[in-house]
Amino acid sequence: MYVKLVSIFIVAIFGVCLGEFVETPDKLYFASKEALNWTEAKKACEEAGLELVSLLNENDKAVLESFLKEYKLAPQDAWTGYWLAGIRHPDGKFYWDTTGTKVGEGLSDWLVGEPSNAYFKEHCIELKQGFNQMGWNDYFCVEARKYLCQVPRAEGPRGEGLRDYSFLAEENRLNERPSYRVPMPFDNGIIYLDASEIFNVKPF
Repeated sequence: MYVKLVSIFIVAIFGVCLGEFVETPDKLYFASKEALNWTEAKKACEEAGLELVSLLNENDKAVLESFLKEYKLAPQDAWTGYWLAGIRHPDGKFYWDTTGTKVGEGLSDWLVGEPSNAYFKEHCIELKQGFNQMGWNDYFCVEARKYLCQVPRAEGPRGEGLRDYSFLAEENRLNERPSYRVPMPFDNGIIYLDASEIFNVKPF
């Protein structure tokens, strides 16, 4: 019944069901068919009453991968993937945007050689196909990817919410602090640039 009601809700929002669902003990997962940049994907999930997927443990990973394979939705090559909720904080570490917890605390599923932070601008996490396995890759937030949303069945610990964790948040008071100016190597020294200039992503 829960799956049916949520499916109807998604159809009402988008006018058509844009993906598939799977129910777990505490979540529903939704896979999109459209490709958006990370910020747009986050908004699309939220406008449907959902949120981008965060993978906190091995069970989350196993259930999600089983769902993607069962419905033939898994990434087919190294050039396609799904946005997840992970985003790099100006302290250099990745956090799950939906919970504020550090990526890797309960589960670390990076592909070999990742995160690579190419050109110092790969700051969002996608789930993609590696060699014989799916895993995480850091990628340019402005690029278009399909995305994975989830519906929490029960409200979990979320701290004070997104604005305390995401430097992209438009009204984040922490953006005014020096820690949100990121050191970058330049010639033989260091220069400090505003995070929004480096990450090249518009605020929410």
